[in-house]
Amino acid sequence: MAILSMKKMVLIAHQDSRDKLLKSLQETGTVEVVKTTLEGLEEAADPETLSRLEARYAAVREALETLRPYDTGKPSFLSPKPALSRADLQNAAERLKEADAVIEQIKAFADGIASIKSRRQRLKNRIAQLEPYARFDVPLEDVSESRYTVCLLGTVPEDGRDSYARIAADYADTAYFEQVDEYKDAITVFVVMLKDVHEKLTGELKYIGFSEAFTKDLKGTPRDIIADCESELSALDEETKEYEDKARRLLSGKPLLTMLEDYLSNEIERARCFSRLGETRKAFALEGWVIGDDAADVEKTVLDAAPEAYIRFRDPEDGEIPPTALKNPRVIQPFEAVTDMYAVPSYGGFDPNRIMAFFYFIVFGMMVGDAAYGVILTLGAFAVLRLKKPTGMFRRITTVVMYCGISTALWGLFFGTVFSIPGIPYILNPLQDANGAMATLALCLGVGVLHILTGIGIGAYMDIKRGRILDAIFDRVSWMLVIVGGIMLLMGGSVGQIGTYLALAGALILLFTQGRSKKGVVRKLMGGLSSLYGVTSYVSDILSYCRIFGMGLATTVIAMVFNTIAGLLMGGAVGYVFGIVILTAGHVFNIAINALGAFVHSARLQYIEFFNKFYEGDGHAFSPLGIRAKHYRLED
Repeated sequence: MAILSMKKMVLIAHQDSRDKLLKSLQETGTVEVVKTTLEGLEEAADPETLSRLEARYAAVREALETLRPYDTGKPSFLSPKPALSRADLQNAAERLKEADAVIEQIKAFADGIASIKSRRQRLKNRIAQLEPYARFDVPLEDVSESRYTVCLLGTVPEDGRDSYARIAADYADTAYFEQVDEYKDAITVFVVMLKDVHEKLTGELKYIGFSEAFTKDLKGTPRDIIADCESELSALDEETKEYEDKARRLLSGKPLLTMLEDYLSNEIERARCFSRLGETRKAFALEGWVIGDDAADVEKTVLDAAPEAYIRFRDPEDGEIPPTALKNPRVIQPFEAVTDMYAVPSYGGFDPNRIMAFFYFIVFGMMVGDAAYGVILTLGAFAVLRLKKPTGMFRRITTVVMYCGISTALWGLFFGTVFSIPGIPYILNPLQDANGAMATLALCLGVGVLHILTGIGIGAYMDIKRGRILDAIFDRVSWMLVIVGGIMLLMGGSVGQIGTYLALAGALILLFTQGRSKKGVVRKLMGGLSSLYGVTSYVSDILSYCRIFGMGLATTVIAMVFNTIAGLLMGGAVGYVFGIVILTAGHVFNIAINALGAFVHSARLQYIEFFNKFYEGDGHAFSPLGIRAKHYRLED
C-alpha cells in the first residue's frame, strides 16, 4: 500500500538529555514532533536560545539582503546549487564569530550607504526647491526683514497671474514687485513692501496661491547654492563608487552567511519543538508520529542519545489524524507533485498516484502528440535535471515533464506527427479525413470513459474495504452499469441489446436505492428518481475529454501554420534565414505553450473528472523534524 502505516511515539526522558535527544532526532529526520497530550504535564517553555537564534537569523537575512543589489555574479538558470556536506552545515556554529565580524562590516556599510542616500535626497530636494529661483541674483540672506521693509520671494500659480497684476497695481505706492522668472506652471516673484502693508498684502498674495520660498539658513544666490549642491552630488557619486567596490569585497563573505542562514533555520526549527513538549521539574515528554517501519531505528537513536529514556509506539487512536507518508516506485514518485498540488491524500484514504500517473502520462502525450516535440521535452528536462540538479517540487515537476515527453514522442509516432511535416507514416491521423478525426475523437472519449470508470471502481473498492459492500453496489456499481450499458447501447446490434439490459439494471438499482436514507416510500422513490438526473453529469464528464482531441489538434495545426509561413519565405539566402528563424521561434513557442497547456489540462482532468469519484484529500503531509538547506545541496 502506498500510504504507509504510522505509529504514535511517546517518549519520556530526563531534562538533561533533551537537547541531545532532539538533535539526534533531527539528524535522522524520521519523527514529526507534535503537541504533547499527556495529562499532568506543564507546557515546556521556549528556550532562551530561541530569541537569540531568531535575532541572529534576522541579522544574517538583513546582511544578505543588503548585499543582494551588488551581487552581479548570479548563477545561470542551469547552474546547480553548491554542494555542502551535512557535517559542514552542522559545524557552522564554529564560525559564528567570523560571521559576526562580517555582519558588523555589512552593517557599517549599510549605514554608510543609507547616509549617502539621505544626503543625496536632501541635496536633490534643495535643488528642486531653488530651481524656480535660479535667475534671482540677490543673496538669499538679504531676503529678510529690515527696519521699515519686508521682503518676500516665492511663486504664484499661472492661473493667478491676472490677480497678481491687480495686486501689484493696487500696492504700487507701498511695495516693489518684480517678476523674476517663469517656471513650469508658476511665475517667480520678488516683493519688497513697507511693514505697514505687510500683513494685508501677504494675505492677499496667499489668497491667490502665493507660495513663499524656503530661505532659512541659506546664504548666497540660488544659482550658487544649486552649483554647490550639484558639486556635492558629484562627490557623493564618487563616494558611492567606493562603497560599491567595498560591497564587492564584502561579497566574499556571502557563502559563509548563506551557510549560517541554513544552519540557523535548522536550529530554530529544533528550538521551536520545545513548546510542543510537556515537562516536569526533572523530566520531559515528547510525542510524535513515526513511519511504522522506522520505529526500530528511531528507538535505537533515542536510546543511544538517552539510555534512561522510556519509549513506546502505538497505533493511532480514534480521533487522531496521523500525517500521510507515501511510498511509491521511483518512477511514480515525481507524479506525487501533481496530486500534492490538489491535496494530500488522507491517512485512511487511497493513494491515487500509481493509477493517476498512468493516465496523466497517456493524456499529456495525446495532447501534445508530436514525436519531435516529445524528444525535445525529454532531452530538455533531462538536461535540466543533470545540470541544475534541482530539488523538491521543481525536481519532481521537471521529471514529470521528462517522462511525459516520452509519451508525447510515442503518440507522435502513432499520429504520424513530426514537426507536422507531411508524409510521415501513421497509425491514426486526425487530419487525414473526417473518419480519421472521428476515430481520434472516439479514442480520446474512450480514454475518458476508462478514466472515469477506474475512478468509480476505486470508490467501490474503498467502500468494500470499509465493510460497506451494499454502498459499493448501490452507489458505484450501479453507475458503472449505466455508463457501460449506455455506451454498448450506442453500438447497436446484439451488443446494444446487452447494453440495454445493463443500463436498465443500473438505472433500476439507482431508482430503488438512492433514496434509502429518506423516510417514507414516496420520498425514497423520489430520491432514487432524482438521482437518475446524475447521468447528465457523467455525460458532461465524458465530454470533457474532448479537450484531449482539441489540444492535440491545436498543436498540429499551429505547427503547420509556422511551417507554411516559413516555406513561403524560403527563397534566396535572406529568405532561408528568415524562414529558419520563423521555424525555430514558431516551434519553440508551440512546444512551450502547448506543453504548459497539456500540463494544466491533464491535471484538470485528474482533479475534476477522476478524483471526485473517490478521492479523500484532507490529509497533511508527513513533515519530520530534519535538516534542510535553502542555499545548498546537502550531501552525506
